[in-house]
Amino acid sequence: MNILMKYNPYKVETQLWFNNENLMETTKLGAFKHDRLQVWVERLFPMLVDELNDDTFIMEFIGTLPDFEDIRQVKVFYPNIELEHIPVEEVNDKFTQLEALVQMMKEGPFEQLKDEKIELNFQKALNSEFEIAVIATMSSGKSTLINAILGQELMPSKNEACTAKVSRIKNNPNIENYSAVAYSENGKILKTITNATVEDFTLFNDDPAIQLIEIEGNIPSVKSGKMNLILVDTPGPNNSMDGSHRQHTLSVIKSDDKPMVLYVLNATQLRTDDDLALLRTVADAMAVGGKQSKDRFIFAMNKSDEFDPEKGESISGAMIGVKEYLEQQGIENPNIYPVSAQIAKVIRKKKNGLNLTRSENGDYFAKDLFLEEPTMHLNQYAPLSPSLKNSIENQILRSNDKDDMVVHYSGITSIEASVNEYLEKYAVTSKITNAVNTFQRIVEQEDMNNKLKQAILEDSEQREEIARIMKTIKKELNSGSKAQEFKTKIQNVELKADEFFAPTNKKVFKLLSDISKKLRSNDKIKKYEAEILLAKAQKEVLMLQDDLVTDLEKTISNVLHSTAERYVNEYRTYIQGITRFESNKIKLNSWDKALTADSVDVDDLMGRFSYKEEVVVGTKTVLNPEKKWYTFWRPKYVERNVYENVEYVSMKNLSEEFLLPIEEQVTNNIHNAIKFTQAELKRLQQFFIAEIDRLEGILKERVDEISRLANQREQLEEQLEENREKQKWLDQFMEKLNNILELKEREVIKL
Repeated sequence: MNILMKYNPYKVETQLWFNNENLMETTKLGAFKHDRLQVWVERLFPMLVDELNDDTFIMEFIGTLPDFEDIRQVKVFYPNIELEHIPVEEVNDKFTQLEALVQMMKEGPFEQLKDEKIELNFQKALNSEFEIAVIATMSSGKSTLINAILGQELMPSKNEACTAKVSRIKNNPNIENYSAVAYSENGKILKTITNATVEDFTLFNDDPAIQLIEIEGNIPSVKSGKMNLILVDTPGPNNSMDGSHRQHTLSVIKSDDKPMVLYVLNATQLRTDDDLALLRTVADAMAVGGKQSKDRFIFAMNKSDEFDPEKGESISGAMIGVKEYLEQQGIENPNIYPVSAQIAKVIRKKKNGLNLTRSENGDYFAKDLFLEEPTMHLNQYAPLSPSLKNSIENQILRSNDKDDMVVHYSGITSIEASVNEYLEKYAVTSKITNAVNTFQRIVEQEDMNNKLKQAILEDSEQREEIARIMKTIKKELNSGSKAQEFKTKIQNVELKADEFFAPTNKKVFKLLSDISKKLRSNDKIKKYEAEILLAKAQKEVLMLQDDLVTDLEKTISNVLHSTAERYVNEYRTYIQGITRFESNKIKLNSWDKALTADSVDVDDLMGRFSYKEEVVVGTKTVLNPEKKWYTFWRPKYVERNVYENVEYVSMKNLSEEFLLPIEEQVTNNIHNAIKFTQAELKRLQQFFIAEIDRLEGILKERVDEISRLANQREQLEEQLEENREKQKWLDQFMEKLNNILELKEREVIKL
């Protein structure tokens, strides 16, 4: 029994054929037809076996190698199923084809397609930023890990919380040295350095005026695939100098765009309070979205070389401890990568001809541990796909360079391979699809426009009918009655923004209630015990408020985007009412699209409506260190007995004094966010109404152009021939454009 499966990651479409029947059309598997494979891949074989009532068959898979690896991983529980891969063109081939189309468009016969704005939009879609956020608690070796990836000492690294700023390292393989620009809180450039060193970044970290550091240079071991890859070094949750840093970390974790998160853990010191709240946020993000949500979080178990095999300490035992720790926070089946960032950094520095410190020289000469002790081959524990794991093992086998071997054994190349696979599997395919869609809408409009002109030139009866219709459309546009009716409708749309904020409201007050219960767990306790409880509660409240701010910002964005989408759909209906006429004489299908194809696009609309500006969605409550917290003295003096004075605290009174102002401020935050959103929605209405006027101007120009052509009587044959040549070019261009999103089988050379 044979099954043929084809998954297209560009179109996000699955076909599953058995006996000439597409099971994605006729069975319950169809529910996943247009879902990303990684969302439902764990259910593939159980459902397939259930539908076929058989677990013995051969499956041929047509698709990319990373997608095939995901299927191969879930097949291990079905030994009777044989799996074969039919390779297709990979992402690099698609980029080459896209670049060729840009050049073809520049040299083509349509002036409209040579507009610089079209190429800029294409480049924007293709080269949008993709973040890999690196986060950790104190002393986990986060900066060392980043330096190991870069192959040189760039980020300050010492045994304390040394990351005080957000640093964004943009990959640019075309420059030799790293440049850096330091910004203040309001975006002002404070300092620019063209050849930045670790000493410069140490000074940046110590400067309180600096809030953000933008760095540009080569990230040698990560393949960005034409994207603007950004490696983001963020202060850990224990660094409370600036809440906006924590908010940035939370927003990356919660982002719908699913950027990668590299979470660095100190393998020798796990159970700290600092990262518990952050890990719970990670758990929430991983619980939604299937395998992709799991793949985007990499847990680097750093300092793995500090376990001594001779003392019975093992890497596998430490990994079990890390897994249990993460599962206690709600993170199921985490991707844990043991790594020794220090040895990887030291060897790469030496191979790059950089000087080592005395301490680093000591680390370098201790590398024999990785060569002589098989349990310290950290790459063997990495949860990589079989092909990637085999690739690293083959590189080790082929290598005669002990330093190269130790870099692989350090686990750093396994982490880099996982990052590269995620980029290729998810991020790059999305960028290719976005770039094609940017072209498609514009080219389809030209295609319809050209076909309408051809119909006018070829058929006198159609020409007269189109001229009549254009006259009617122009009359309607000039009267403006329907336009005014539509504008009034948009202005009267009722906007219930508060409904979007209800889930956030409920979540925040549940968390505040949990904090209250912890504080009130004992009615009366000693002052020092109350101080410990209060310090923990303060950390939780700070994280809670940062969490609230990121939730509010995300909700505001969602409300605005969904409202814009609603306006756009209303506008399309309105335009169709003006331009659609039933006519037996016009043979061209959907001819009215020639007038309306580029009427408006939601993402383009939001891109022009949005502006970068710090907005206040509320205010943040933090404990004032000058304010004394609630205390309650209860000394008793009894004659003939001496008692020690002990300071007690009433936890009921303390929790009320501590939490009531916070609850009030949280309510104000949400209220302010709703007010801000409503104001932004009104602004969006005004912007969209102005957009209608602009679009109607374009529509009038097109109607005039079609009218002139329809009323023309001379040189028709010459124009018709020119139009036919243009149509041939368009057909060829559109075929090539559509083929980019198709899976083309690759020839396999058999040796």
